[in-house]
Amino acid sequence: MAHIAIFLMPERGHVLPALGMIAELVRRGHRVTCPITDSFAEAVTGCGATVIPYETTLPATLPESLFVAAQLALTEAESALPQLADAVRDDPPDIIVWDIAAWTGGLLARRLGVPNLVVESLLTSNSHWSLGTSVVPARTFNPEAIRFFTKVHEFVGSSLPEFIAGARRRIALFPREFQPEGDTFDERFAFTGPCLTERAFQGAWEPPGDKPVVLATTGAQVCANAARGMPWHLVTKGAVRNPAPNVEARAEVPQLAVMAHASVFITHGGMGGVMEALHHGVPMIVVPHMTDQRVNGQRVEELGLGVLLDSVTEEGVRSLVDQLMSDSAISARTKDMQRMIHRAGGSAFAADVVEEELAR
Repeated sequence: MAHIAIFLMPERGHVLPALGMIAELVRRGHRVTCPITDSFAEAVTGCGATVIPYETTLPATLPESLFVAAQLALTEAESALPQLADAVRDDPPDIIVWDIAAWTGGLLARRLGVPNLVVESLLTSNSHWSLGTSVVPARTFNPEAIRFFTKVHEFVGSSLPEFIAGARRRIALFPREFQPEGDTFDERFAFTGPCLTERAFQGAWEPPGDKPVVLATTGAQVCANAARGMPWHLVTKGAVRNPAPNVEARAEVPQLAVMAHASVFITHGGMGGVMEALHHGVPMIVVPHMTDQRVNGQRVEELGLGVLLDSVTEEGVRSLVDQLMSDSAISARTKDMQRMIHRAGGSAFAADVVEEELAR
């Protein structure tokens, strides 16, 4: 069996959506190594992979701007490359799979001359639709951007689009139907849907009664205030003052375990959470923090899978939770997308793509 190295940006929205692919490759007998930070080591080893530890430069919370996030990705790659180069050279993989924000993987694949694939937990891009142009206004001259992309070119040896295009294929962790202009993407793009697996490291969860469950991972205090006296049970991530009896506030939420019982999900709109909700047929209230999350929220609203808000209010949460629980049209469209996700193939399809490239 092959040695597969998987490079992921050490951030929840990039690590958790790929765990199912890692677990499936291990199940098929491959040896998987994963450069990752200590905070995600348990999640990765729980899938049967071997961790290659390194220190990250990323802040605890990513910025709102994708441009600033790209600057952080460059700094991270500049720091990670010398930390990981010797380990990868001494134990060379047969193929490298790298997250679109983990550029070290692409650079080391080029150095070693091994095939490589890109994993995308953000909406992908081609000549018909681009995430970058959707969130960044067109500018005739921007000295800061020119300096940044010149620095990227010097570091990776090409423009960033050319660098990413050097990967043989791209594994998109969402279904083609969620991608804007999805029918314009060719066979190089494998829309696998989310790659989910058991998350023992997050613990188990069962609903405390018969009330409908609402999961909120943003706006904890507002959502807790809104839930007071309502006929549903709220599970929320974050500190809450004076929670009502029907409010369960947790520092960390076993999200997949709760999502299996949820009727509504209130989320910032990261692709990982959006896909987890749709995998379980759960409509959403999306309150974005980052610009890519806003695009995800717009897509959720366009497809009739939930609503997009600029901010949460107590009255808005109450009325929208009731609306989403009772709207048969939204429920039907969410169930349709759930079926599309299950048909996409998930972890098994993603592992197939990796094995196809190994066999070339």
